[in-house]
Amino acid sequence: MIHPLRFLTYASLLMTVVPLSLAQADLRPQHVAVLANATNPDSLAVARHYAAQRNIPSEHIIPLTLPFRDTLTRLEYEELVVMPLRRALEVQALHASVRVIVTTYGIPLRVDAPQLSEEEHRRLAEAQQLVKNSRTKLEHLKRQFEQLVPESSRLQAASPFPAQDILEAARTAALVSRVDRSWRTALDHLRQQRGPATERPAQELLQLTQQYGGWGIMLQKRTGSEASDAPADTPQAAAWRTLLDRSGPLWVGLGLHPITSQRPLLYRWAERLFGVRGVLELASAEVDRLTYAYADASLDSELSLLWWDRDLYPVAWRWDNPLFQDHAASGDQLPILMVSRLDAPTPELAKGLVDRALQAERTGLNGSVYFDARGLQPDGAIDTYGHYDHSLREAAALVKEKSSYNVVLDVSEPTLTDVPNVALYIGWYKLRAYEDVFSFNPGAIGYHMASAESLTVHDRGERGWCKNALERGITATLGSVGEPYLDAFPEPARFSSLLLSGKYSLAEAYYLTSRTISWRMVLFGDPLYNPMKGRSSIPLSTPSPVAPSDRRFGDPVAQRIRAQDLIRDRQKRLISVLQQAEQRLTVQPPSPSQQQAQ
Repeated sequence: MIHPLRFLTYASLLMTVVPLSLAQADLRPQHVAVLANATNPDSLAVARHYAAQRNIPSEHIIPLTLPFRDTLTRLEYEELVVMPLRRALEVQALHASVRVIVTTYGIPLRVDAPQLSEEEHRRLAEAQQLVKNSRTKLEHLKRQFEQLVPESSRLQAASPFPAQDILEAARTAALVSRVDRSWRTALDHLRQQRGPATERPAQELLQLTQQYGGWGIMLQKRTGSEASDAPADTPQAAAWRTLLDRSGPLWVGLGLHPITSQRPLLYRWAERLFGVRGVLELASAEVDRLTYAYADASLDSELSLLWWDRDLYPVAWRWDNPLFQDHAASGDQLPILMVSRLDAPTPELAKGLVDRALQAERTGLNGSVYFDARGLQPDGAIDTYGHYDHSLREAAALVKEKSSYNVVLDVSEPTLTDVPNVALYIGWYKLRAYEDVFSFNPGAIGYHMASAESLTVHDRGERGWCKNALERGITATLGSVGEPYLDAFPEPARFSSLLLSGKYSLAEAYYLTSRTISWRMVLFGDPLYNPMKGRSSIPLSTPSPVAPSDRRFGDPVAQRIRAQDLIRDRQKRLISVLQQAEQRLTVQPPSPSQQQAQ
């Protein structure tokens, strides 16, 4: 039985909303909306320049009244950006066609984390205490399971979960996995030792199992040869099985959606149905949703979820990007918008991002391709640094083999010291210390994988990559407004191959290779930029990723209403089912002779 409290499965709830139609195969000017700061003439000038150069209809320029600064509070973002932008798109009948948002010079760069209300502070404190208490109980249960097994048969202790993992749900999953292994070891041991001497340990295991996994684990259906040995359900067990069947699907995603009413009822029945582990998983998800230490984001990344209300995704943490190429392409969900930024230290440089992109589309992306690696070798599946360094070397081999570009690969620890004639550059690692060794050709694309390289692009003394590369003539780049963690960057081999295939625009290549949104990353450049289209380009393996412009796209207003209705309906139904159960079901476990543990 799959445990239904895992809140990361919640996205599936939003994938059955309204019928959708297929979009055009290419991103076109009518798919783009351009945001400008109505209080800043330079912002309006950049927006108009882009619209004129790309033949974007003038009504697709949407002026917003915003302060001229890098950071908005979350309340300002919702009141000054989200709500007026939604209204403008609906009034102009653009809400079902706009797939790309372009932010311009003068549009703030970051969104601060939300502020907790007093009620949210109270719920967070309660959830944190539940996590603490439940973890203590699970650790105790683990020791009790182990005592049922001879020391020689006990499993070796698993490696502790990495301390740097910041999600309660991740730490909980690791603990549950360890307890589960101890429980299964005890279960297997007693099955192999059947006899009168095991009756008392079996009864003890049954009671511990009930505490650990509740009725959900006690009533797991047997399969294979064990099915014929399973006793028939008692009336009591049958009633609990019926409750599990009725309520199970309604628990899915509950940890993500705000639990604002009937919390004692929900937690009480989480323990009865799913044991201590159920309480811990539900409380951990609630803690993660209400812990805003990592809830800041770039404004652009947050805008990808323009049509998603705040309670439809985990604002407190980054969100898996449904456009990422490893995800199944599904149009039956609320739309994900692609967002790119025409911004730079000056308005003229911001306009130049468009002009140089158009020049490269006319004449080709000329120059050399540089990959600056460090010679790291992957050390296991979770070694992100080794994996990304390997991807840089893969990218170099791919471009060298499949294109006519001159490719320079550096694998020494110091960064490159002379980088002329740049068409494409990807490398690392010098933190917030741009080295003025690059000479960017018109159309040049590049990014530097290091933390917080895009804190600002306007401050004169800024030392990060993005501001300085934009100032020196790069045409497209990307970076982060805070610590992004390495896996937030596009993997070099994937990004290079998609971009140089000519099948995807800049924004599409970026979104197809970016794992997360509602996060700290930002893309600078013309989203429609595609310098290799119609030219000799790198062939892609078959099947290639579905382009975002090929994915189905419906009416986001209707989809959002339907999604909210779906959530409210599921919560009402779950509460109703549990309230009815309170009146007619007891909570005593079955006796060993009535129902044996799986």
